[in-house]
Amino acid sequence: MSTDRRFVLRTTPVVAALILGLSGVGTAMAAEVRTFGVADMRTWDYPHGLVDVDSSGVRVRPFTGPYNAMADADKYKSVVIGEHGKQRFRSPSNGATAPLLGDQNLATWWKPDPADPFTRWWVEIDLGRCVVANKIRVIFPDTLDARPFQFFSVYVSPGISVQTAPDQIRYTRVGRPVNNNTKRVVDFDLYTVDPAVATGQYLATGDTLDFDLVRFVRFEAGGVTPGAAVAEIEVETIGINLSTRVTTPDKVEKGFEVWGGSTWTSNSWVCDVCGKGTGAEGLIDGDMDGRYWTIEANNLPDWRTLGNWGVIDMRHTFRLRRIVWVPNVLGESPYLYCCDRQRQGGWRDVEFLVSDGSPSNLTVADAEGPYDYKLLSKIINDTAPLRWLFDLQLPAIEARLIFWRRMDVTGSSSWHRAAQIFIFPALGYPKEVVIESGDIDLGGAYSIRQVQWDADMPPDTRIEVQTQTGNGYQTIRRYYLANGVEVTKAEWEAAKPRQRGNVIDDVVRDPSWSQWSLPHVFSGQAFQSPTPRRWVRLLVRLISNDPQAMPVLRSISFAMNSPVISGGVTGRLEPRVAALDSLQAFRYTLWPNSAAASDVGFDRVIVRVPPAATDTELLRAMVGGREVAASATLRGDSLVVALLAPAVRRDTVVVDFRSRVYRSPTVFDLFVANSAQEGNVQGVTPAALGLDQVFVPQVETAGSLFQNVVDAPVFTPNGDGANDAYELSFNLVKATAEPRVQVYALTGREVVALANSGTVSARSRYVWDGRDRNGALVPPGIYLVRIEIETDAGDETAHRLVHVVY
Repeated sequence: MSTDRRFVLRTTPVVAALILGLSGVGTAMAAEVRTFGVADMRTWDYPHGLVDVDSSGVRVRPFTGPYNAMADADKYKSVVIGEHGKQRFRSPSNGATAPLLGDQNLATWWKPDPADPFTRWWVEIDLGRCVVANKIRVIFPDTLDARPFQFFSVYVSPGISVQTAPDQIRYTRVGRPVNNNTKRVVDFDLYTVDPAVATGQYLATGDTLDFDLVRFVRFEAGGVTPGAAVAEIEVETIGINLSTRVTTPDKVEKGFEVWGGSTWTSNSWVCDVCGKGTGAEGLIDGDMDGRYWTIEANNLPDWRTLGNWGVIDMRHTFRLRRIVWVPNVLGESPYLYCCDRQRQGGWRDVEFLVSDGSPSNLTVADAEGPYDYKLLSKIINDTAPLRWLFDLQLPAIEARLIFWRRMDVTGSSSWHRAAQIFIFPALGYPKEVVIESGDIDLGGAYSIRQVQWDADMPPDTRIEVQTQTGNGYQTIRRYYLANGVEVTKAEWEAAKPRQRGNVIDDVVRDPSWSQWSLPHVFSGQAFQSPTPRRWVRLLVRLISNDPQAMPVLRSISFAMNSPVISGGVTGRLEPRVAALDSLQAFRYTLWPNSAAASDVGFDRVIVRVPPAATDTELLRAMVGGREVAASATLRGDSLVVALLAPAVRRDTVVVDFRSRVYRSPTVFDLFVANSAQEGNVQGVTPAALGLDQVFVPQVETAGSLFQNVVDAPVFTPNGDGANDAYELSFNLVKATAEPRVQVYALTGREVVALANSGTVSARSRYVWDGRDRNGALVPPGIYLVRIEIETDAGDETAHRLVHVVY
């Protein structure tokens, strides 16, 4: 998403040097260090079960492959269907010991009552959610006190009610011993038959898939075996289903283990004539019976208005190895005994796209979100019989968001439904995991100088920290009608007494709070958020390019000082429009918002200027409306202005200077400091959005990336000191990449490639001495100079002709 420029203060090398105490100005100033260790981070928002916070630090768990869904079934609770789902373990014979089948202890077991008829010797197990399972394992006790069942069957069900008998579910038998069983461990492999023709990248297209959808498992004796018992029943799945970890209000209310994120679909798309899907939560709740994603299809002109689309944002970035998609397909799916088959859509095509969260301005933010998506698979399912179960087997694709859409906008007005989407990570560590603090009270307004962290970072791993800062909170009184609708105070007072609802005082952040800063990418980096502030919030990303390694974070620290102006400093820049690459006068006006008696004030103003504006100069400085003596030094990309006057605490300061701009917009960041407190640099906040920016119309309206191109079409490289070289220069606008400049003979042969002797950020300059790549002088004639640049928006090429004359 775009960043609000009011709240981003970027540091430059010179500013960073001042912050770190390297400027050589004044005396050293000791900073207070505030550290947040594991005791603090235990209270932060992090994905429990994926991240552990203990005495050794913040540790991410790797994914280790298939796991037993019985091990954490007690963390889930799905819909109840008649008697099914009321209990995790249900048995009419010795039911009190049935939970021992899932206690992960082979020394305990369920043994039916021998006084009961063997027809009551059964156990039903509810996994609490539907899983993608490939094996059921029955483990009998290894002891003389109990023996394996000789005759038994195992059944599974995805947990869908029967339309004609809504209190019942259907079971499918997955196996039974052929002969009298004496084995201690019996495995039953699961599979699903879907003999359909469909195509798509990564799509498993075989008739038989190596899994089944399972919520309920039923063990049933087929005869009497004296002393028979069962120690454990395990349900081996193909991995952790990440979709069940995505946060939804229902999961939070039920106390499920969630890892953050959200999901949305066309139900939130603002379009009066569009198809509206029901809430996307039904796709990721692990429930095959209750809620579905549903839309009544139509013939509207594109996929957005059609309404067949949805997004799942997992918040963290995973390496995905498998996606199982379960739509309800007309007359095909055996799981449709819960619904009216004749009203199901065909799902003749669907596209899956993924994003790692990188921003894009090419998408519709109110629909799929402002993210850069890449097509994962385009599935074509238009040949009968239609496929109803889609298994995408992936090569560890990195993804934070999954976006699906149905592209075929022709067809009937049948319903389109989808039951579930199952998402599975690759083995090893995730790509990126996010943890976030709450709002932290520093106990007063401080100038934060830098962010540091203590961590173990193996090769190909890193940590990024973003921050928000603010001064405090405010109370907003909210008025509600009896139906829960929020209204204005006047509307509430105008309503009849019986129509009035609650009046609530809501405590919210005040306007001083910033948006998230640019990332701090190394420990000790200068602080990026507005400061001084009293409150701060942290967003920490643990990132790895190696699935076998991950950072371990032990603490985060702030180096802080009491601010030079405790109430902060505000500024504005004039004029807001300038010509490209033209030396122009600018005025920066800044003023303290408020100052305490203990504030030291500032006598240094630091203006960040374009790096190539090497002729930037100070014109004058004024304090309280009077011109004062001042000196200025251009250090790197910063103009450091020393006010030769008492430190400023309350007066308005004006700095007039000349500089150049090459981009639109160009941002002039501003900082203040006190020469007596080395390193105590404080950012200046723009008075309003954009009041630190200068726009360049020539760049805004430019049809070409190459502007102000200057060259001499004829030169004579004869060594006489006159016109011996060809010179080409231009301003590169709307791009930061390095252009390529090559000289060609008219035959098409490349003669030489030229190097830029200017700067990419300002005016590029290329010189050719008339020699080829081997150092030999070229013969006289006409040569072609080709200028080329590649950008995300496309490539651009320009040509110039040059005459070599002797």
